[in-house]
Amino acid sequence: MAHRTSKGGSYRIDRMFPGVGRIAIASGATTKAGFKARNGLLTRLYDKGRLDILRAIKAGETTLTEVLEADRSDDLDSLTGDRRVLSQNLWDAVEAWLPKSAASRETRRRYEVSFAKLRERSGLKATATVADLEKLDWKRIEKEWPGSNADYNHAWRAVSKFLSDTMGDVHHPFRRRVMKEVPKRKEVERVPDINPELFWRVVNAAPEFVRAAFVLLALTGLRVGEYLRLTKQDLLPSVCGIRVPGTKTAESAATVYVDERMWPWIEAAVPAPVKYGWLRKYWKRALNAAKADETLRLHDLRHCTGQWAINEGVQEAKVQATLRHTTPEMTRRYTRQKDKGEVATAVANVMLRTAS
Repeated sequence: MAHRTSKGGSYRIDRMFPGVGRIAIASGATTKAGFKARNGLLTRLYDKGRLDILRAIKAGETTLTEVLEADRSDDLDSLTGDRRVLSQNLWDAVEAWLPKSAASRETRRRYEVSFAKLRERSGLKATATVADLEKLDWKRIEKEWPGSNADYNHAWRAVSKFLSDTMGDVHHPFRRRVMKEVPKRKEVERVPDINPELFWRVVNAAPEFVRAAFVLLALTGLRVGEYLRLTKQDLLPSVCGIRVPGTKTAESAATVYVDERMWPWIEAAVPAPVKYGWLRKYWKRALNAAKADETLRLHDLRHCTGQWAINEGVQEAKVQATLRHTTPEMTRRYTRQKDKGEVATAVANVMLRTAS
């Protein structure tokens, strides 16, 4: 029941909100209609997850009248600490964020390149603020993006991660509003065609001291960044296991196992003999020497693990667990590849049986 704080004064709010606590304040409304508007606003704020604003109201950091005015002008973020964050210079904020944006140096570099391209394509000035990300014509940027679909989606992920970290919450309303407007391109599913014979031809074309590195990547399905961080302390010789440093997802922190017959390759590969740049150069040189497709990447060796296991009849769920994929769909690409091969063989069998 609404009641006034004093005769002729404003109506009083007294409500409980999970995660916030009790808000018992003067509403600032002197009419029942005004009280209803303010009371309804509190309900909407809670339903939208704006507990930050409810807490600010409870602490007396802002009034219900101020919140109502900000809601009408669609500027609720100006009422909390978000205002300081959103008013930061965008490029200064990005520069400060990049060194701590990811554990992997390769991922940090990818984020850096993506934001450099975004700065060039967006038209945002040197004085742009974080809030200006919401004003961009993302559809135009996507349409004019000069790189591949995968390259564009790297930028999509960079912006998403930046906003999650900067706003302090992946579900923050500002981040959600921005990312809702950012188109995402459909990437061509990449399952490189590396059969075991080609793999060994490339490995044998590489200098002997880096061969074990390539074998480890194909054996384990480790990401290149994960491999490069391995030390002897991560090896579990008694069980032929490797304790993987988690970097990309929560599921990445795990142990993968290797057949004991292949364990000598693992011991020879750890620690990595060279850093990423040189490892990549030796891989490209070996591809060239073996007359193989030079577009094949080091990361493609991770796909060898999944594809070869599926081809040998290993269950999809087991391959998913080994590669630490977050969804079955990520693993299913290898099954689809095998299915296509079986269809091709079946069609060839039919044609050859009827050939004159």
